[in-house]
Amino acid sequence: MKNNRHFLKFYCIRVLNWLSSVRASFIYSLFESIASSPFASYIELRKKPVKFLLILLIALTLCDCGRSKETQFYLLTPISPQKNSRNSYNHLQIGVDEVSIPDYMKKPQLMIHQTPHHLTLEEFNQWAGALDKNITLVLTTNLSTLMPGVVVQTSPWNNKFHPDYHLQVMISQFEIDIHGNSILRAEYFIYRKEELIYKGNAYYHIKVPLISIETLVQSMNTNLTHLTEEIARFFIKNTTK
Repeated sequence: MKNNRHFLKFYCIRVLNWLSSVRASFIYSLFESIASSPFASYIELRKKPVKFLLILLIALTLCDCGRSKETQFYLLTPISPQKNSRNSYNHLQIGVDEVSIPDYMKKPQLMIHQTPHHLTLEEFNQWAGALDKNITLVLTTNLSTLMPGVVVQTSPWNNKFHPDYHLQVMISQFEIDIHGNSILRAEYFIYRKEELIYKGNAYYHIKVPLISIETLVQSMNTNLTHLTEEIARFFIKNTTK
């Protein structure tokens, strides 16, 4: 119940949109009635200034309350650079062939699951760029941070780049819901030359205690960080100079 109360504000956006149109219609009708009535004459205005000013104040207040909500934009961000790392991975080159997400997730709006089978689009809360590209950027940056000296490039890369390993990441779930659940499910494949040497299955779940768009996006960011840490651990453990 507590989480649901926190999440009610998301639905207020849709209610406010409806109220904005109602207010606009009301204000228009209000001034139409003033302009078409004897009250609009100069003499009447002088006789009833308080009434007129009161009506005008109400109209202006409604105008201010009915202003449309500004769209908020969000990004997933990489981890901070490490300090005084003892290990160097200058010998290692990784080519990221692909990072894929489901097609339905390629919309700019954030998606909130009401149930496992029903979700809503947040028109006033959107990704600042293409989500799949944002994920790819975070993943490659995190790998470079976790393994100082490693060379990581995304496809298509320069002809002079010859990676020791190829990485593919297929994300099947990357979702948040009205109860504060945040889930990332993915498979990743690591190839050496043309041979598949490892297939990983990752599943991460976070329960957000205080629900807001900001905290839900942060939880998605945390899950993505966990995934990149898992991938980095494979390379750290299984690659040598």
